[in-house]
Amino acid sequence: MKNASTLIRFPVISFRKISTPSDEKLGKTYIAVVNVKNLPQEFDEWRALNPRDPKLSSGVSKKILETLEDQPDLFLLKNRGITILVEGVDFDNQSNTLKVEMSDASLNGLLDGGHTFKVIRSFVDGLEQDKLADINALVKLEILEGVRDRSDVVGIVEARNTSTQVKEQSIEELKETFVAIKEVLKDKSYADRIAYKEHELLEDGSKKDIDIKEILSYLICFDTESFDKGKHPIKAYSTKAVLVEYFSSRKNEMAKYVKLLPEILELRDEIYLGLPDAYNKSANDEVGGKFGKLTGVTDTASKKRMGDVTLEFTGKKSHYRIPSGFIYPVLASFRNLVGLRDGRCIWKANPIKFFDELKFDLAKRVGGQAKVIRNPNQLGKDTATWQSCYDAVALEVLQRHLD
Repeated sequence: MKNASTLIRFPVISFRKISTPSDEKLGKTYIAVVNVKNLPQEFDEWRALNPRDPKLSSGVSKKILETLEDQPDLFLLKNRGITILVEGVDFDNQSNTLKVEMSDASLNGLLDGGHTFKVIRSFVDGLEQDKLADINALVKLEILEGVRDRSDVVGIVEARNTSTQVKEQSIEELKETFVAIKEVLKDKSYADRIAYKEHELLEDGSKKDIDIKEILSYLICFDTESFDKGKHPIKAYSTKAVLVEYFSSRKNEMAKYVKLLPEILELRDEIYLGLPDAYNKSANDEVGGKFGKLTGVTDTASKKRMGDVTLEFTGKKSHYRIPSGFIYPVLASFRNLVGLRDGRCIWKANPIKFFDELKFDLAKRVGGQAKVIRNPNQLGKDTATWQSCYDAVALEVLQRHLD
């Protein structure tokens, strides 16, 4: 299908050609690094080549958005980027401006990275101008120029959109590592949405949107035998890739904590829901301000294109998008409420009620740190933030004589 030729110009951070002996015969390859705020909206009109219809509600999109919001400085390394086929390329090294030409929708366009593109544009379009200026997330753009044989194009698209990697969690699912988790969560409304292995689908054919690694990350925050008042489970936030191995290697030890999962997951959602209002109501001259103005936080109430966030485990809605770096230090602090008795775990007090009574203090601590650090990813890995939250809960447990 022939289109009118389209020229798309945009600034790039860096640009280089990947030279090969087959440049003239098969086409040329270039790599550009682009600030996500400069990723051209015009690419949306050239997505016919991509066989997947990206959905912002999919598990893949949620993971991409999580990295973009929580770890923008690592986005370039954690995301494989976007690949486009173009008719021509021109680079101005004086202004670092890249120009690409599209002319035929059957040969040119976005062939891989559709979810990445959709998430980035939705994220950027929803930001206010003052926050747009602070964006430092980068994305890799692979550009293939001059591939004019339709069969070659089809072959490239098929190859780039096929994955045969078997993930560790799929192996562990085969070994029935997650049986206890399935059992304790089987009656929950979200149980069927948890993907215990790669490529698990719902009955309607859509991909399950809750990864078992996310469940494990919350569970490990309550491992009181591995983490104490001076050692915090920061890995639960920062390195989710190791959590399946961590859980499987400590399966027997972790079994007693699994029984706490329903309350842990509910608590996670209550923290997400409760922090903004608690911060706004407890603000003072030292940590004052609006929660929606904290770096990385988005108040969707003022964004026409953004809907409320539906919390995964309670189904409640929040009009804030909150980086998980805000949530984990608070959640992990409630391992102070876990007691070990006769080889089994118990709650010393109701964690939901406990949070409701302590949320103003915790919100001030996290919000105050967020104003100083101004980077959600660094906040999530900041030992002082984890320690401050832990100390707040520990002191309250001590004062109530719950130990």
